[in-house]
Amino acid sequence: MPNSPAPMDPTPAYPRWSDRLIRQIDTFAVRRSGSERVPALVLGRQDGGDPRWPAYVLREYEHRLGRGHGRGQVPHAVVDDAELTGGFLAAIDRVALRFQLTMDSGHLRLRAFHTCRAVLESERGTGDLRSQQQPVVDALYAELLKRRRTLRAGAHLADFLGQHVLTGWLQGLVAAAAVAVPKLCYRWFLRHRGLRWVADECRTANFLDAALSFCRDGELDREDPRVRRILLRALLRDLRTATRRRSRLSHLRYRRQWSFVLLVPEIDAADGPGRALLGTFAELAGDHPSRPLLVLAGCAGRPPDYAVPLGGDPVRPNGIADKVFAVLSEDSAEPVRLVMLPAEDDSEGTARNKIEQGAGLTVRGDRPLDWVRPSVLPVLALATAAFCLAPVSLWPGTARPEPASCVTVRTGERVGVTDGAQCDLAVPGAPGRELRDLERQVAEENARIPDGRYRTLVFLAPLSLQKGVYDDPPTGLQILRGAIAQQHRLNAGVRQNKMPVRLLIANTGQYFRYGGRGSAAAKDPDVARMIIDRQHADHIAAVIGITQSRRESLRAVQELDQAGIPVVANGVSGSVMVGPDSPQRYFQISAPNTRLGPVFADFVRHSPDVHRLTSGRPHAVVVYDPTDASFSRDLRNVFLRAYRPYGGIDEVTYSEKPGATTPDSIATDVCNKVSAGHGIVVYLARSGVLPSLLNAMQGAGGQCQPPAGTTIPLIAESAPIGFHLHPARTALAYPYMTLFYETANAPTSDPRDPYAQFTQDFSAVFGHLSADADAAGGFDTVGIVSKVIENLLPASRDVRPNDIYLWLTAHGVSQYPGASGVLRLDGKNKYPPDKAVFIREITQPGGAAATLLSCGILPDRENRVRWGTAPDTFPCPREGTGTPTD
Repeated sequence: MPNSPAPMDPTPAYPRWSDRLIRQIDTFAVRRSGSERVPALVLGRQDGGDPRWPAYVLREYEHRLGRGHGRGQVPHAVVDDAELTGGFLAAIDRVALRFQLTMDSGHLRLRAFHTCRAVLESERGTGDLRSQQQPVVDALYAELLKRRRTLRAGAHLADFLGQHVLTGWLQGLVAAAAVAVPKLCYRWFLRHRGLRWVADECRTANFLDAALSFCRDGELDREDPRVRRILLRALLRDLRTATRRRSRLSHLRYRRQWSFVLLVPEIDAADGPGRALLGTFAELAGDHPSRPLLVLAGCAGRPPDYAVPLGGDPVRPNGIADKVFAVLSEDSAEPVRLVMLPAEDDSEGTARNKIEQGAGLTVRGDRPLDWVRPSVLPVLALATAAFCLAPVSLWPGTARPEPASCVTVRTGERVGVTDGAQCDLAVPGAPGRELRDLERQVAEENARIPDGRYRTLVFLAPLSLQKGVYDDPPTGLQILRGAIAQQHRLNAGVRQNKMPVRLLIANTGQYFRYGGRGSAAAKDPDVARMIIDRQHADHIAAVIGITQSRRESLRAVQELDQAGIPVVANGVSGSVMVGPDSPQRYFQISAPNTRLGPVFADFVRHSPDVHRLTSGRPHAVVVYDPTDASFSRDLRNVFLRAYRPYGGIDEVTYSEKPGATTPDSIATDVCNKVSAGHGIVVYLARSGVLPSLLNAMQGAGGQCQPPAGTTIPLIAESAPIGFHLHPARTALAYPYMTLFYETANAPTSDPRDPYAQFTQDFSAVFGHLSADADAAGGFDTVGIVSKVIENLLPASRDVRPNDIYLWLTAHGVSQYPGASGVLRLDGKNKYPPDKAVFIREITQPGGAAATLLSCGILPDRENRVRWGTAPDTFPCPREGTGTPTD
């Protein structure tokens, strides 16, 4: 043909320095890093380069990985759109089969994958739920027999004996022992223990319920995104099992350090299996660990939108290679990274020669010593145990105590976990007196629990202060007292399904500094990790407390959530804690900022008591901490959106941490702005440093000393414990100030108010100490978790943390008569949607405490939609806006 194009070179041009990139990929394939999240790499060429190179080099890389020919080769698979026509399902089947065939040595067991894959081919039955599940169980058990030689041999033996030797009841007994009992146990395992993460993906109670949704005639199509996630996640879990660090008794311990490599030469087809597999990986790896799978994809056209550019310097010889090494060696927040190779070709052919002539990748194979270690270690362990235990039997009382989990950190605080008797979290002297008393109280309550069944709740919160930091005592101490009072009431009471409650105290240090991963130093304690490590030994059911909205507390909650432990918090209001990206197993009984901010704005706008001290349109002087993004800055943003249409606003920044903004430096500024606008101070920073600001304002003089008979109004999101318990003393300490504050509870004369009974239970444990709304919150968190546990007991005698989470999401608690208000938690409400909010005033000069605003569900079960005293009443605002409800 005269007009036909000239034939193209079958070997595309190699980019400059591409051999350095391949070398880094080789290193990772043979010895993967410890990263939990390994991103997929999409290879492409910059404009002007040969776009065929990524697909070509990935097909060639398959030969590089397979040069070991079954001995020492890296397990790998290729998903090629030119060879596959069955969509995602054919691709994932191909990948699983190729990984098994290219396993260097030893059998690769894909238990979770083959179980989920068998569900797709099984059919559901008819009738009730058990009848619908039975064909699925039969199909899965038949698949299990193919994989388990012991069960298969037992079934064959029972069949042989039944046909040739045994008759009557003896034949039935053998058949039941060899076939029926294992099958019944397998069904129980699938319903109660096995593959519970599949139930989470499908939002069902157990795996068998989930299987009904994606079996052959279920409501989910075989190409449904949820089905794709389940199959790929099952494969990832099996691969992690195959390469995880083994015990010292395993001959595989020192050998499986390689990665499984998945090659996708072309992802350019919009509906091809390669792009479908990569898209599913991008969606899944963002939420779950992807180790030890390394995905390499080639792209000749436009890359996927979810592929985040690598950012390596294409000008430097090692720019891209070093960046790839860093991304693969560290946990990546982006599941898919785009690696754009430079457009310039390697004109000298150096890169091509190094890649094509490079040695094949080999991994460590079996060695005789691998089998010697498992044989020798048990013998040495038995000999050592015999030597060490003999003196103990002869001289009782010489056993060593358990190692303490209380650690002194560089701030001078003691952080960790204790049951009150194991170790001491309180610092020596007067600063640690309150916490030391509470530890002793918890130890006494725990000691009263008889031997047998119990469940443990961990109170996790900042319970100490750094040396030299000005602050009010931690709110967590008072909330812990409420939790102890509820523990005492529950353990002393008589109920039908009683489960004794044991408490552990976990101190994270001030600012939640040592609560979870991400501490300032790698060797800093991780208190959340300490709790997870004790989960089974201490029968931990849930974590309560938290008490503060911070990035650090959110990280701790995420760590607990990943370990399957639910969290029920109190005293937390930051929007991020309950937002769309909040941890799955997190709940709180306190109202969020999106509810509190509009209430504040409406109160300042309408309250006659505020207007009496200000102008007709009160000017708001907002004091907040710009560095406290999770709480103070978030509440400031919500308040400004709600109040800006109604009045003027000034802002003053004030940090809770020393060395930033001191109270003396802003006191005069606050007073001048309040006086100039005849306004009100809206305090949206931490309550613990409010006394320091008030003291500075009292000593500042000038506008901070109003004329006799007048005061400066101030409203705070929450007040220190002393303000709640001693209003008259507070009014005397700050005579120039009229204080308003928000609280989750206000005493009422209603005999149905659970707060009255709570104060009696609190006094029974702590005597002269007074109860308040903070203690009521701790009281309620223990009560809610205990109620869920006892609801689960009739169906299961072994209540696990995930059972509590599933109950809260499926059934929840409704109209719970809490001391901190009527509460509701369930799958749609991570916090009580109509939680009562109160604003109280400490009047001058007598210091009487009066309730001025009540919104939400009150103790009488009435959902209060208006606040104020007739005839001056106003509609309660809705959450998230400044708009009233009517």
